[in-house]
Amino acid sequence: MNVEMKREIGLRLRQKRESAGYTREQLGELCSLSPRFIANVEFGTSTFSLDSLMTICRILSCSSDYILFGDRVDTGAWSGTIEKIQQLDIRYQECTEKVLQGLIEVIAKSKERESF
Repeated sequence: MNVEMKREIGLRLRQKRESAGYTREQLGELCSLSPRFIANVEFGTSTFSLDSLMTICRILSCSSDYILFGDRVDTGAWSGTIEKIQQLDIRYQECTEKVLQGLIEVIAKSKERESF
């Protein structure tokens, strides 16, 4: 990971922390991390483990995609599918989510079988 990426991640973390109303000390306490470590990540001089990232995202109610990539996540490959889903009436949301979750599980199981 290059220095610029670390700085961008740190900036997004700081923005989320501040918008949630936490000081570094408060976030550190909630995540069992030191305030100095939080500051180092925000300044781009340290990176966090996957466990720390998951905990931070849970506390700040944000996705890891946002912290890591910001708004640069490319959804272009799924744009046609997203447009079709957006055409559905909102009353079909729960059903659509269940169908998609089932599809994800079937794909994951087939990938597991392929790896053996």
